[in-house]
Amino acid sequence: MPVPFVLLLLSVVAGCLPPPRGGWPGQVPPWALLYGAAVAMAWNKGWLQPPAMAALAALFMLAAALPRAQNRAVVLVLWLALAGLCAALALHRVPGFSNPVLLDGVRLSAGARPFTQYLNFDKGSVGLALLVLLAAPASGDRRRAMGVASATALATVALVLGLAWWLGMVRPDLKWNLPLALFLPVNLLLTCVAEEALFRLLVQDALAGRFGGRASAARTAAAVLLSAALFGLAHLAGGPRMALLAGLTGLGAALAYALTGRLGAAVCVHFAVNAVHALAFTYPALAGR
Repeated sequence: MPVPFVLLLLSVVAGCLPPPRGGWPGQVPPWALLYGAAVAMAWNKGWLQPPAMAALAALFMLAAALPRAQNRAVVLVLWLALAGLCAALALHRVPGFSNPVLLDGVRLSAGARPFTQYLNFDKGSVGLALLVLLAAPASGDRRRAMGVASATALATVALVLGLAWWLGMVRPDLKWNLPLALFLPVNLLLTCVAEEALFRLLVQDALAGRFGGRASAARTAAAVLLSAALFGLAHLAGGPRMALLAGLTGLGAALAYALTGRLGAAVCVHFAVNAVHALAFTYPALAGR
């Protein structure tokens, strides 16, 4: 794996670390040092061009400004700008990024569709920016949060993959190989973190009233359902069955987040589905399905 992307993955891991008492030495968190090095090396390799650098700067500035804004009109403008930019980056619509291929046309299972995985600097940066600038500090009972996340992940895995099997999209296929060893950490840190940060910290939190309005149990429940539906719609390009399965995955992740207040719980649910899918079933799906 190219060094800039190793540094990008490590910056996301570092972004999950709570600051020590008294702050980081020199007041510069490790994620910032790692990410800065990743950006510099990706620029030197030609994977980032000027439009990409401008978009990344705007991403971090908007994410830093949103939680500090007080005026409701300013909050709305910042939220719309940040949500639009994050969506464009996650969907690879911003020019200036040359994301290299990690796995090209790989068949992880006999009878499966060929699978290609990119190292997406744009999408990974979305996850990092939202994680370090919007995620609330972890609070409450850690054991309870871990229990909720684990139970929700188990239920979601059983529902989503059981339904996919029943629909004939996949079949059991236990496996381990080098492509999976590359796929799993990239999927966790550049896909699951990015998508959950976007849909929980921006979409679900906004619907629940974090950035304005009164929070309530009814609003929280509506935020869970609506954010899950939007997550499903975001995967509609894969067909209606894929959108349904993604929506159910999003429902599990949204519920875990609502019950714990921890982004990590949502990521746990999402990655559990993806990991069990890749390790124990046809991935991504049976050819022709």
